[in-house]
Amino acid sequence: MRGAGPFSEGIGPGLIYVAYRLAAWVAERVPLSWGNRLARWGGALGYQLARGKRMVVAKNLARVTGTANGIDEMVKEAFRSYALYWLETFRLGRYSREDLAEMVSCGSLQVLDEALSHGKGMVVATAHFGFYDLGVAWMGTTGYPFVTVAEVLKPRALFEWFAQQRRVRGMEVIPARPRDEARAALFTALENGKGVALLSERDLGRRGVWVEFFGERTTFPVGPALLVARTGAPLVGGVIYQAGENRYRVDFDPIPYELSGNEDEDIANISQLIARDIERMVAKAPEQWHLFVTNWPSDEPHLPSRGSR
Repeated sequence: MRGAGPFSEGIGPGLIYVAYRLAAWVAERVPLSWGNRLARWGGALGYQLARGKRMVVAKNLARVTGTANGIDEMVKEAFRSYALYWLETFRLGRYSREDLAEMVSCGSLQVLDEALSHGKGMVVATAHFGFYDLGVAWMGTTGYPFVTVAEVLKPRALFEWFAQQRRVRGMEVIPARPRDEARAALFTALENGKGVALLSERDLGRRGVWVEFFGERTTFPVGPALLVARTGAPLVGGVIYQAGENRYRVDFDPIPYELSGNEDEDIANISQLIARDIERMVAKAPEQWHLFVTNWPSDEPHLPSRGSR
């Protein structure tokens, strides 16, 4: 279906494509300060209107802070941050490589150098945190060979547009479906010494590996740990924080691990290490964690049970 038009899958998906492209057209042209103010206003409005989402975010952040008391302002800031995230996603097309280099700072690139020096590629585990699409675009400009996976949106033309925004900056994007083909492409990337960057804390398929995460058991997607367990590739935690008005900071940290030779045991242990690292990165700025869905079984009595892979 690659190359199919935006309305090839129906009028509804086609209109979604048009809406996204229109939002991007506007975001790429309005002054940065105007767009920022509009996004903050939209986030505050979303906080007021989306009562159900507000409750979900409050529960998620209460796990981070250890209490549900006094987190209303943090929840409101999470809505504002999420709106700013979408604004930056829509206006990626306006940023040149030079713009991204000026906007984004990183004092830990030596972590990537060390990881890649082993010749096995590396796996960067991140989360739905901060401005990860902006981070992906920035990573593509650094000269480090990176591959990522993206869900195939409807219509397919929308996925291709999002993917192209990253490809022009040097980031290779692999469709998440078919899953076996995506996984094979990731193993090939590691064999070729490339970095693989993956969102790691939301188990969309609900058949991942069990971990303890912020004091409660839930499942993480198996992919990051599986890649590491089978290849011995170095594991790195990565996150991009907002550090000021249109200023961002990327932090990388190594995640040491040992392999036992038992794949299931190794996957479980590595997944738990990833969970601990994501806890660390989220705790630094909880309001920038864009987790607007349930992520623990105790919050999901209406959904199918999470199960074994």
